[in-house]
Amino acid sequence: MVSRTKEKLAEAFKAVVCRKTFSKTTISDITTECGMTRENFYYHFRDKYDILDWVFQNQLLIQDTESVQKMTMEEITLHFIHNINKDYKFYRAIVKDIGPDQIRKEVFPYIEGTTRKFVEDSMDKNIWKMREEKEHFAVEYFTDAFISFITNYLLGHKEMDEKMMVTNFHFLYTQFFG
Repeated sequence: MVSRTKEKLAEAFKAVVCRKTFSKTTISDITTECGMTRENFYYHFRDKYDILDWVFQNQLLIQDTESVQKMTMEEITLHFIHNINKDYKFYRAIVKDIGPDQIRKEVFPYIEGTTRKFVEDSMDKNIWKMREEKEHFAVEYFTDAFISFITNYLLGHKEMDEKMMVTNFHFLYTQFFG
């Protein structure tokens, strides 16, 4: 169960980042935005990097591993795209301010697990006799490609055409992976 206080702080954080940028956002800005004290903030988060990580984990990515196991990679991707689009201005501001390399460090561990499921489900078991090294290569490649595409898209577009993204990812998944 997600804390209402954390949600309120996260929404204030996103609003402030959209106005000021991540690097210029202070804890005081966040607490003023939502009418809370600094003590409230520090009870739930260590710093603004901690709240950023919380937003990624709880508002961008799917946290219920049981749900993820039942979803196709296309469904997971569409969920991710939809969540980015809901807070597009925020995610664009974050990528512009902290850069694609830092974004990669933040989200790679989460996306890697989903990509691993996709690779394991997609690849013909007979081909993967030397499975471990090939699987690692494929997982890292597809994870990096996805993160790079999304961060470059955020940097290059002021808004997201969610329908176009859904169509393009559907094309990729059906044409290349079955």
